[in-house]
Amino acid sequence: MGPRKRKDDISLTKIILGICLIAVIAFGVHRAARWFKEDYVGGALEAAAPSELARAEEAFQTGNLDEARAILLPIVEKTRNDAISPQALLLLARVEERAGDSQKCLAYLKRAAQEFPQSPFSAQAELAYARALEKHGQSEEALAIFTALQENAAPEVRAPALCGLARAAERTDDLEKARALCREAVRDAAWNTPDWDEAAESLGRLNIALIFSPKPTPESSVYTVERGDNLTNIGMKLNTTQGLLMRANALDKITTLNVGDRIKYTPRDFRIIIERSTCRLFLLDGDGLFKCYPVGLGKPGHETTLGEYRIGNKQVDPTWFKPNAGPIPPGDPRNELGSRWMPLVPEREELPTDLGIHGTIAPETIGEHSSSGCARMHNEDVEELYDLVVRSTPVEIVETVDPRDLGL
Repeated sequence: MGPRKRKDDISLTKIILGICLIAVIAFGVHRAARWFKEDYVGGALEAAAPSELARAEEAFQTGNLDEARAILLPIVEKTRNDAISPQALLLLARVEERAGDSQKCLAYLKRAAQEFPQSPFSAQAELAYARALEKHGQSEEALAIFTALQENAAPEVRAPALCGLARAAERTDDLEKARALCREAVRDAAWNTPDWDEAAESLGRLNIALIFSPKPTPESSVYTVERGDNLTNIGMKLNTTQGLLMRANALDKITTLNVGDRIKYTPRDFRIIIERSTCRLFLLDGDGLFKCYPVGLGKPGHETTLGEYRIGNKQVDPTWFKPNAGPIPPGDPRNELGSRWMPLVPEREELPTDLGIHGTIAPETIGEHSSSGCARMHNEDVEELYDLVVRSTPVEIVETVDPRDLGL
């Protein structure tokens, strides 16, 4: 019996050792596979990531979304790198947004924003995620992210976050708060970037809404109508325009004013800078930039002349005295002046005397150098500007604007 028992013990030991050996081999294979997947494959992907991201961006820009997606998915699935993974997720989100899959877009942005807090792209990812949340109606979640970015982010990210907060304030009809936030954004954003353009556009729109609104603002005043008053002499007394008085008080030209009526007006010392190189008109007040408008300027050989001017006698629905062609009346399809004319009176003798700011019958030329020298604007823009600025408003035409001249 004794030897048999020893033989059984040896067999059992072999079985146990075999099981252990199989377990060790399985564990080794698993570790090797994991190493191959995460370290070898992941490492190879990380090494190739810069060129792969560039390839994916090129495919995205050329509209080949399937190719871009095929390049990005392995990077997203098999790497976890603070510098690489968020970039891939952000680009993949753009791919899905263009493809029309908003839920995938949102999911990728969420991952980029939340899974890589130490990434140099963390704030950029949070901003993109907040914008997507806002777009999908999740305003409270977006607001929380915009607020955190306002408090902690660098200026280049803080500026669009401020615009997000401004949109939230505007949704609650708090236009003054929204405007203050946009003013901050204009100062924070890098000059001449899309973020600066966004902030400037929002600031201008809010300034217009407030100055034309019948509601009082911190900078508005009230005039009490006296005997013999009309819109013309009230405008002269207050150094403002009839158009501004009419817009801000829901008046028209046939409105009868009564003694004691209260008229809202907003004192403003406007000035204008026209930037020839970019075809932009900047309207400025004491706080800096008020609004930026696109304009069309002089074509080669008829370049808009640089220098200092003042607004002359303004005209509604002007007749165009076209050189060598005689007068062309308002409403005539050949009249290139559009609905408003504001002549530019030169401050020096050597400057031309035939320049002006006017509307257009060719809105497609706004933003281009295509005029004979004048600054042409969309008719709705020139009508708005006409109602803001008074005669003698200073105008400077420069080649390139110094942002410091805009209060930036």
